[in-house]
Amino acid sequence: MSSHKTAGVARVLSGALRVWGVSASVERDPERADAFVLRTQSGIRMQIAPTAPYGWLVWREGRSLGTHKGLTGLLRSLREELAPDAAAGRLIIGSQSLL
Repeated sequence: MSSHKTAGVARVLSGALRVWGVSASVERDPERADAFVLRTQSGIRMQIAPTAPYGWLVWREGRSLGTHKGLTGLLRSLREELAPDAAAGRLIIGSQSLL
């Protein structure tokens, strides 16, 4: 995964967490350049890594939460795990002008 695409995925994850009201950081995984580590202020640590052909593998504290096809499945899984009381709905993912 290119660094531009990886940065874009990190922004999408951070934005979704903000929308759901989850206080957390999204960082690059030091062990795998195309993967992420998500850390909440409450101490939850999750790892997210791309898997072939077009999916995401998620772990929480060494326990697999499964493989999710595409970003939509990943986001749905994260919301269910981290913000089960957040309203289910659609996130609009797009670029935003800084002006």
